[in-house]
Amino acid sequence: MCQNGTVLLQSELSLNIATISHRHRCHIQLLHTTNEVNFHDMSHRLSFTRTSNIYVVSVAECFLDLNFVVDSSASINDKGRRNWDVALQFVANIVRQFTIGPNDVQVAFVLFSHLATVEWGLTQYRDVASLVNAILGVPYIGSTTNLNDALYLTRTRVFAPGRGTRPNAIKVTIILTDGEDNVPAEGTPLTIANATLCKRQGIRLIAIGVSEKVDLARVLQIVSSQTDYHAVDDFDSLTSVIAQLQPEQICFPTPSPPGPGTCNE
Repeated sequence: MCQNGTVLLQSELSLNIATISHRHRCHIQLLHTTNEVNFHDMSHRLSFTRTSNIYVVSVAECFLDLNFVVDSSASINDKGRRNWDVALQFVANIVRQFTIGPNDVQVAFVLFSHLATVEWGLTQYRDVASLVNAILGVPYIGSTTNLNDALYLTRTRVFAPGRGTRPNAIKVTIILTDGEDNVPAEGTPLTIANATLCKRQGIRLIAIGVSEKVDLARVLQIVSSQTDYHAVDDFDSLTSVIAQLQPEQICFPTPSPPGPGTCNE
């Protein structure tokens, strides 16, 4: 098993990345004179470059395109004046668990209230310090809850071709909200439709719901599976969810049955 370091392999072979521990970074140089090297990357963790007859294969700890969709509606700070800061610190603490960079984890951020905006795309921040600074500086809006448009932008902007998403990367969006979406109207089917289209595009949707105001039946239609929904009573309880959002759980999840109304087509 390859762990941190480099292994040199000579001969015509097929490389099965499943044999390499996901907890380590490994560079494998294949000294090969033909173009017939087959790479089997069932977990989407492999990328490689070739110079002459030398292949350098990188197996990242976590090859992930991660997007945060964060609720900035009025109810957040109505429940406590420091809740917005607590929410941003929660997002920053999740990000600090990952290795940030073009060959590891890329992070985008979609903010939503009465409108939804892509605050930044996947390729803007290449190190954890600048990314965390950007997260902690996201402004609070304080209006309605337009999750519908946020999911639309997730699909059509964040994970659209040419926007920085990588073909072999795991694609995940983490939604943080404290209530039911209500734009263009409460209970709009557009939100469920956009969530379904995201999932059909291979984007795993995880949600954290804060307070009893979150409609459980509705959010279970949005997330990718029942185990992808995490509920907390208040913003100060968000820290309890971080243990359930570790890199190994996001990058290499154990398959679970879909939740009610979810779409895995």
